[in-house]
Amino acid sequence: MKNKQKISAVKKNVCEHGWQTVDLRNCGLDEIPQYLFDYPEIVSIDLGNDEWIDDERKNKVKILPKEINRIKSLVRLNLENNHVSNVATGLSKLKNLNYLNLKNNLLSEIAEQIANMDNLKEINLADNPFEMLPPEIIARGLESIRNFYKELKVQDFIYEVKLIIVGEGRVGKTCISKALIDENYSLEEEASTEGINIDKWIIPVEEIKKINPNISRDFQINVWDFGGQEIYHSTHQFFLTKRSIYLLVTESRKEDSHDDFFYWLNIIKLLGDSSPVMMAMNKCDQPTKELPVKEYKSNFSNIVSFDKISLKSKFKPTFLKFKDSLKAIASNLPHIGNPLPKVWVDIRRDIEDLKNGGFDHISKERYLSICKSHFRDEESALFLSEYFHDLGVIIHFQEDVELQDLVVLNHEWITTGVYKILDDRQVISNRGRFTSNDILRIWSGKEYKNKIKELLSLMKNNKFDLCFQLSDNEYLVPRLLPVDEIDYSWNKTEDTSKFEFRYKFMPKGILARLIVKMNSDILNNCYWRYGVMLKYEDTSALIRERYFENRITVELDGENKREFLYLIRKTINEIHRDFNNLEVEEMVPCNCPVCTSGDSPHFYRFNLLRRFESNNITQTRCEISLLEVSVLELTSDISKKALSQEKVVVCENKTAGLLLRLGLEHLTFFPESDSSSVFIKVKTNPDKYGLRDRDFLLDSEIEKIKKKYSNYFILEYYCIENYLYHPQNIEELNLDGFNISVYENEIIKQKNEEKNSIISNFKMARKSYQEFKVQLEKLEDKSNEMKIVEYLDSDDLEMFFKAYSMKDRFDKSILENYQLTDSELSGTSWFIDRMNKIFNLE
Repeated sequence: MKNKQKISAVKKNVCEHGWQTVDLRNCGLDEIPQYLFDYPEIVSIDLGNDEWIDDERKNKVKILPKEINRIKSLVRLNLENNHVSNVATGLSKLKNLNYLNLKNNLLSEIAEQIANMDNLKEINLADNPFEMLPPEIIARGLESIRNFYKELKVQDFIYEVKLIIVGEGRVGKTCISKALIDENYSLEEEASTEGINIDKWIIPVEEIKKINPNISRDFQINVWDFGGQEIYHSTHQFFLTKRSIYLLVTESRKEDSHDDFFYWLNIIKLLGDSSPVMMAMNKCDQPTKELPVKEYKSNFSNIVSFDKISLKSKFKPTFLKFKDSLKAIASNLPHIGNPLPKVWVDIRRDIEDLKNGGFDHISKERYLSICKSHFRDEESALFLSEYFHDLGVIIHFQEDVELQDLVVLNHEWITTGVYKILDDRQVISNRGRFTSNDILRIWSGKEYKNKIKELLSLMKNNKFDLCFQLSDNEYLVPRLLPVDEIDYSWNKTEDTSKFEFRYKFMPKGILARLIVKMNSDILNNCYWRYGVMLKYEDTSALIRERYFENRITVELDGENKREFLYLIRKTINEIHRDFNNLEVEEMVPCNCPVCTSGDSPHFYRFNLLRRFESNNITQTRCEISLLEVSVLELTSDISKKALSQEKVVVCENKTAGLLLRLGLEHLTFFPESDSSSVFIKVKTNPDKYGLRDRDFLLDSEIEKIKKKYSNYFILEYYCIENYLYHPQNIEELNLDGFNISVYENEIIKQKNEEKNSIISNFKMARKSYQEFKVQLEKLEDKSNEMKIVEYLDSDDLEMFFKAYSMKDRFDKSILENYQLTDSELSGTSWFIDRMNKIFNLE
């Protein structure tokens, strides 16, 4: 269903009013409108879709045609969440393009010349089915993609895959692992795996070529055998990876519940993405149970097989058949045989040789020397380190001051060290607390005693979030806290706000990681394994994990509830980003009188409320009281700030075009016809920002407006032209014959000539301001509106620029010989610095 009203309005604004920014987001289009190609002055086009919007309202653009290169001035192009499968190489002719968003489309390739465009600063290609570009390279951004293409001139191949064996404890995972690698393995009692065991299974080239003729050397399967005990579940997320093959093992007599299977299948789905899953029922020589395999497959489409196996000699054919199936699936994974830069493959082999030689880790200096031997400088080596880190070849946290000199080659060195803490009886009996003396005792072995500082830093690193420091000598692992709720004081009042995260499936450890990340805000050591109390300024929060209900609840009390909730949501959503397509709904409580006075309010899905807003639905109904409530009040109670790093700023048309060209970091601009439209957009879309001309607003009014609407920016001067034609801005252009004193005096002269005319009209203009029409907010300072006269009476330019328009009132003939363009005027350091100041980017 097309949004015909919006499509028509945009076309009119472009064709009749010369608008340079095009917002056709969520309009139901299946191609880029042809008329846009006839307007080369357009600087921004947004044809993207919000993920929460109704499907019939989503754009479904399939092709980015060659005609796009006719829009010579284009700076930003956004086609996220469309169906684009082809991008014309002609796009590379757009010399001004600095932002390109093609996230979540159907691209299998992207031309190298597009990535190498001179002015391109940011490109988003995530969530596309590329055949050659590795997702780890895409995730690192533009420079990573450029470097990959540059290094790919000479190619090589890695025939290697990761097999991850998971399941509950004592089901035979370790025996299966050993039997896969050793054909002569005889069944024996194995100790339960603690943490992770990693082994190599090498399949000779002559054997693997019978399955996949394209493989030209030995095929290596890295077998990761994961411990099944409960304590290890919450740490698996650091090692379960995409582009792997998963083996979920159960035992024929073990009474696993549906919950156990759904836990493992869900965690694989979240962390392994579309990786294939094989299911195996071990010990089929014994009486077997039946499993609802069809049900599992209907819910998890990446399940590729289900086998009943046994390692006993009489049943060996069941295992051999399973083993052949595994080899076939592993050797035909989509990434097997994809080309990589040969020098990367060579460096990786050198790293593997060191690991095979017994090195658990090396220094950064030694890693750089390996790369140097392959004629790679430090910059290239560190870039490659990022790729190897994301791929799991090494662990190297370059940005962590305490870890940047440590390059870990052997993952088992880390996992064994970490689990020594998690499994230590004294640490467990102390409910997760451990001291420096405990550390010296636990890590006293020769493999750890010289790297204690680094291991502890790894546990505290924001990727792992395993522990935090309580004092100079004491640390805490939240995953080992007592499970029972402790005694605490929480005084619920009528002003207490609630919020919830509801999950289709909730991974373990989210609250434990939140406790680590927000440990500096913990109130009076009030925490247990499934709850924590936090305090920010004068506002308190009670956060509880209801694991068996698949939800996290948040209660807040105090003056800064909105700001504190933003910080909590931001932190939890950072944790969510470690998972692939985690299905979670943010829930907003009803604010009708019945719900606010009761203990069990009705909750609305936050994204549904946003859809109401996008469809101009202003009221919804409570399912408990059946009373109507305001959609705007429900959403504005939750967020005045966007969760994403990038701020979407709506502003008046010309201002949007000017600011887009500046490429200000994390800011994108969309036009509205006037300041009233800007204010309405900001008030009805709390996650957007607004920028309006000052016009005839008073300092006191601006202060009140900005306090009420923290997502609202206001120019310090009357309009954007006051910045463009400011004497200091003109002076920076170094124009021949320009005299700043003469120019300033001319501005003052014209201002005084126009002053009486301005004074006679400003009150009428102020009556139209949309901000003043919300009478309950009392934003107008009518008793002091004659301060406008004070502004104009002054000959101090910084004062009268608050009420004098360089756009409408100033005759610019004094500058006509210079033929200045908006691009020149907005490209100065002075102008950019002033804009950065307005948006707090200094």
